[in-house]
Amino acid sequence: MRHKNFATNDAAGWFQIPVALLLAGSAVELAIQVIAPAPVSFAGLMFDRFGSAMGFLVALVGLVCLRYSDRHLDGHPEKGRFIRLMSCAIISAYLMVCSTWLPLLFLAWLATSLCLHGLLTFRKDRPEALPPARKKFLISRLGDLALLAAIWLIWRGYGTLDLVEFRDILASVGPSADVGLVAMLVVAAALAKSAQFPFHTWLPETMEAPTPVSALMHAGIINAGGVLLWRFAPALMLAPSAMLVLSAIGTLTFLIGTLSMWAQPKVKRQLAWSTVAQMGFMMVQCGLGVFHAAVLHMLGHGCYKAYRFLSAGELGSPVESRPAAPAAELSAWLIGSAASFPALAAACLWAGCSPWESTGELAMCWVAALALGQYWVASAVRSTGSRLARGAWCLMGTLAASVLAATLYGAAKFLWNPLPEGYPHPGGTAATLAAVIPVAALALLTVIHALMPMSGDSSAATALRVHALNGFYLGTIADMWVARVWSVSARERGNAHA
Repeated sequence: MRHKNFATNDAAGWFQIPVALLLAGSAVELAIQVIAPAPVSFAGLMFDRFGSAMGFLVALVGLVCLRYSDRHLDGHPEKGRFIRLMSCAIISAYLMVCSTWLPLLFLAWLATSLCLHGLLTFRKDRPEALPPARKKFLISRLGDLALLAAIWLIWRGYGTLDLVEFRDILASVGPSADVGLVAMLVVAAALAKSAQFPFHTWLPETMEAPTPVSALMHAGIINAGGVLLWRFAPALMLAPSAMLVLSAIGTLTFLIGTLSMWAQPKVKRQLAWSTVAQMGFMMVQCGLGVFHAAVLHMLGHGCYKAYRFLSAGELGSPVESRPAAPAAELSAWLIGSAASFPALAAACLWAGCSPWESTGELAMCWVAALALGQYWVASAVRSTGSRLARGAWCLMGTLAASVLAATLYGAAKFLWNPLPEGYPHPGGTAATLAAVIPVAALALLTVIHALMPMSGDSSAATALRVHALNGFYLGTIADMWVARVWSVSARERGNAHA
């Protein structure tokens, strides 16, 4: 038995070596690409700035999760199988973010999902983990069919299975019905993969999975939809209706995720609903055509969420802030948002950004202004200190945050813009709606959050909290659909009642 434990520990160490090599290789390649961009392609893989950055994220989160699992499952009889499944999931995700040959992209996309299913159902003694895993399995198959159909249309209509060659063809062909259909199918695949409405209900229900699985899933694998959208960005930009769908569904997912997150009493449930909301906002960014901002979002959110899940057991109690009247909060938010616009404009000029060139980038400025308005609420209304000190903090913080946001945005556009210079941005009614919908939704969320303390125990507020606590019952509807497709065995029903 002792010999078996040593063998298992050695195996865990050996599986960390290839992931560590991928991490080191991605770091070196990313540094080279930043200094002298020259994408390296071989065997259907492309190591460009995007592939290197996302590969670095996958390998970093994967290596941390493997090392955590090595200690977390010490002595577990199935530790070796768990380590193998996690290693396969990490390597499959790494191949997916770097693939440009469409059959390889699909195989890596499929393998990542299948490995994740094995990790979600790892605990055979916990039958309550099976329903969300099955729900996720079936939803992922819908995404697989959508992606497979898009690949078939590309091969039939453009005679290629190489993504780079397909994007080059689009630059000379322009918009068409085939491009619009391919874009819609890619959007459907991304929505299913990244837990977007109505496919999101499985993600907050996977709390029975081991902690490193949650970290890997929320910090890395859930970004697969964003990776796919970035790779197909030139096709999406030629399909305004697909961009509008992305923005609208991403906004709805963001609304549901945020309201549900506010209502959750447990930390891990809050983190899960936070991921739903954050992935919704990432879809909004893609729908606005600011794919480079979506990459920055995925990298930041991935590192943050991995840390939060792996340290969830060590989190202390939240810091209490001074309560404030809703009128004071709304006033500070409006004043702060208005004051943020000149600061953002000056920061954009300093950083060399020109957000007024497209409705999507202009909408991102509105989002930044609304977020800075929330900073004013926290600094001017909920904090303590003299009025002069709080006002100074508001002004200095707004200017510093504006410069930082413009600098990061400009750097992201320099590093991860998937569109060639001069590529047309979508316009017209669809592009305007895609920009207005998320801005209006964020403003609505701010008003709801400010009015929540005043609403107290009113029937409307109580109903909203109960509905949000239960995810607006969308998971129950999805469970009914899964039950019709995938019946539960008598043994599992017995375990569930045991």
